[in-house]
Amino acid sequence: MDDPNEPELDVVGDNPNIVGKTMLVRYLLVIVMGGLILTQSGCQIFRRTGTGAAPIPTQFDRLPTQQQLLASLKAKSSSVRQLNSRVTIAMPGAPKIKGTLQVEFPDRMRMKAGVMGASEMGVDVGSNAQEFWIWSKAHLPGQPPAFYHANHAAFARSPIRKSIPLEPKWLIEAIGLPGFSPTDVHYGPTSTPDGRMKLFTVHQTDSGRQTRVTLLSPGSGLVEQQAIYDANNRLIAYSNTTNYRNYPDQNLSLPQTIELNMAQPDGKMMKIKVDLGKFSVNSLYGDPNKMWTKPTPPGGVQNIDLTQVSNQGRATIPTRSRQTPSGSQ
Repeated sequence: MDDPNEPELDVVGDNPNIVGKTMLVRYLLVIVMGGLILTQSGCQIFRRTGTGAAPIPTQFDRLPTQQQLLASLKAKSSSVRQLNSRVTIAMPGAPKIKGTLQVEFPDRMRMKAGVMGASEMGVDVGSNAQEFWIWSKAHLPGQPPAFYHANHAAFARSPIRKSIPLEPKWLIEAIGLPGFSPTDVHYGPTSTPDGRMKLFTVHQTDSGRQTRVTLLSPGSGLVEQQAIYDANNRLIAYSNTTNYRNYPDQNLSLPQTIELNMAQPDGKMMKIKVDLGKFSVNSLYGDPNKMWTKPTPPGGVQNIDLTQVSNQGRATIPTRSRQTPSGSQ
């Protein structure tokens, strides 16, 4: 059965092939997705608003101009400096883990989660202005504990970057607060047959041109889907953001459910559903020197600088056995 929430593969071209090059890419995507975006397994009925929450306000009574829509999206994104939430992660073939997620826009993020909330049996994923890291602490078959890290600028120039066309920052923007560069070129918005708004954005990255197709609700202007295509119009990833909760004090609505889909080397989409707790907005507490500083793993943990990994990377990066996520098309 086709997934009704999957974007049309020909919206920016006529090549429906899906990106995927090496086992290394799949391994990293599993870890990054599990660390940055969190979910609860099982089928769910998507809702536009949180149950019992304040109603989502209407922003547009007709199709806005491009200037009006971009101004609205910028206002929403700029109103959020920090986010904090409890999270639960369920990935195919792995035990459910729980933890916390902190985000400080535009590039600081920290997620710690583990079995029964014990991060020693889970992951520590983070990013600051200079570097990012992915620490897989659990010892699983074929996947010993490992600490992956890289300087942002060096990673952008590294050989392995060509095998990972998706920018890490996009995973933060999947929360429903997309950011746009002044050099981006936009087309639209236009109306879709089901009444939603569609905005095309062409963006230049270190790995080449990318096109983002954003679907938004017609009245509230909330982001419902973001799909990323590479220069050859191949689908890299897409996210569905639903079940929005309104935060009247911040004049902001944020999703409680996120579904992240990313291409695997075998051509299938890896799908992870996301449930987030109630957000604490602009009120992070803690020592920033600890929160946003790359940790130092103990001896015995593989320490891998991704900028030193070749484009193939099979010899140095441990891989897990192939598993097909439930519901993959």
